Amino acid sequence: MLKAKPATQKELKQQLRVARNAQKEAVKRFKEIVRDIPSGLPHPDGSDRIRNASRELTETHNRMVALLVKLNRMSQDGDEKKRKA
Repeated sequence: MLKAKPATQKELKQQLRVARNAQKEAVKRFKEIVRDIPSGLPHPDGSDRIRNASRELTETHNRMVALLVKLNRMSQDGDEKKRKA
């Protein structure tokens, strides 16, 4: 079985840029949906729209956090290797 090669820092940073843009778009869509409900009490269709937008926002946020954790670990591993050398 082939193992996937670990992502480089440069690749992770690119993935993070993509994830940030996706999160910004998800925030924008969520705000637009919420603003589209003038009374603050959505009808059933509006509730589904809010729920879906919220789910998308959560997923994009979680992706960003996962990438930041990977980058942080990679950075710490690199710093540790430098100290040992």
